[in-house]
Amino acid sequence: MSQFERETWSDLEVALRREWLETNGLGGFASSTIIGLNTRRYHGLLVAATKPPVGRLVRLSKLEETLLIDGRRFDLSANRYPGVIHPQGFNYLKQFRLDPFPVFTYEIEGIEIKKSVFMIHGENSTVIHYELRRIIRSHRGTWGWKSVR
Repeated sequence: MSQFERETWSDLEVALRREWLETNGLGGFASSTIIGLNTRRYHGLLVAATKPPVGRLVRLSKLEETLLIDGRRFDLSANRYPGVIHPQGFNYLKQFRLDPFPVFTYEIEGIEIKKSVFMIHGENSTVIHYELRRIIRSHRGTWGWKSVR
């Protein structure tokens, strides 16, 4: 298992050199950086091999993800434009791990969001699974979990 914490992406250029790759057994894949900012033309959530193992096409580049809490927007995405990165969702990213597939853990306003990305073996399909949990903190600084449904 590979795991990275916030300290890893405090230097953005270092974070952009750390990448993950998930494959489907057909020559297709999903890949990006550990902060979800695509830096290569072949980064994407669904890169299908139309004539395996070649003929790869980016079918789904990325998702623009936004969490709404009490009418306030929290963008989880990140995009690089000339001279600027916007939005900067990696500021909410608490942890990234490969266990065995990519899992991004965000924390915003007492809510933890876990996003898992995996491919179905033998198919040109990518599953993106979100799990939300409310973090409950006691007065002594300990915490627990409560599922948000």
